Amino acid sequence: MDSHHDDDVESQSLSGNGKSDDRKPSGDDPITDWLLKNYYWLSNENNRPVLVGIAASPLILMAFFYFLVSNSTSNIIAFSALMVSLVFIGISMWMLCWILDKD
Repeated sequence: MDSHHDDDVESQSLSGNGKSDDRKPSGDDPITDWLLKNYYWLSNENNRPVLVGIAASPLILMAFFYFLVSNSTSNIIAFSALMVSLVFIGISMWMLCWILDKD
């Protein structure tokens, strides 16, 4: 009988009318709820400048690093590798949230 109750709770937490903002976090996993909350916030049209700023920040940081810290080729390559890896971690988190948003 508990399994039917668990299925009902799961279907209620994932149900909605197709809009991602109407879905409520399940409360089972606080990290997933936090990720989805931020994903919904960034997906909002009003927050588009924040998303553009996040996307442009690695290039800005690489320029600051070159002009203010070091213009040595090896240091620029190492810092660029760090920025590229952080960008791909961000992309993978975005894709994870996109997958979690699906039914």
